[in-house]
Amino acid sequence: MTVQSTVVRVIGEAVKPLGFQRHGHSWYRVTSNLYAVINVQKSRWDESCYVNIAFSPASQAENSWLPESKCQVRFRLDSLKSVTPEGLLLLGADSGRGVTEVEFRSSLAEKIGAPVALFMSGITGLGDLKDALGSAVPERVFVHREMRSLLDSTG
Repeated sequence: MTVQSTVVRVIGEAVKPLGFQRHGHSWYRVTSNLYAVINVQKSRWDESCYVNIAFSPASQAENSWLPESKCQVRFRLDSLKSVTPEGLLLLGADSGRGVTEVEFRSSLAEKIGAPVALFMSGITGLGDLKDALGSAVPERVFVHREMRSLLDSTG
């Protein structure tokens, strides 16, 4: 089992109860006015992976699906304050070596799955996203100009 597939599975176990559905290596949810997606991207260079989190207005998701790369707000997991550097190391190519699969999955669930689920559980609308971008995701966030205007007009 690869790091990427294990991360996809662990994140799924954490966010499926929040209404997320799987699409390939991604988990997505559409609420009344917000689309959210969590994508697990394999590195080009080795077996490590990245976790990308993205949002767009729900109206942009065709048939409830929009790839993370086309969303208007995008950032990587390392931008979340709640994810520790130790947790990020679990996404590395050699992270599962020297431990059992059960131990690896348990560490991923605690250090990646739980923080992602906690963050995503609090974001069901544009106002929630605006608040989160101001507190839980302080840096390295791409926000498209149109979305910036939409968030600025949200109370």
